[in-house]
Amino acid sequence: MILEKLKALEEKVKEAVTLLHQCQAQKEALEQRIKALQEELSREQGEKIAFRKRIERLEAEREEVRARVDELLGEISRIEAALQERT
Repeated sequence: MILEKLKALEEKVKEAVTLLHQCQAQKEALEQRIKALQEELSREQGEKIAFRKRIERLEAEREEVRARVDELLGEISRIEAALQERT
């Protein structure tokens, strides 16, 4: 009777140890996955910052081009007006 209880207890302990090892393996796998995701997130955040800076630079260039075009249109208007006055 006692031997049977000890064997049953031994089996439960073995099952618990097996389960513990499985849980530890899963934990390690999840920790590796978390680390990989954190690295990926860090890279993507860096890319996002780079894209944001590029967009800001392109928007500034666009405004500069727009100002130049407006200036050229103004000059063209002044030249046209001057030509009309001559005729």
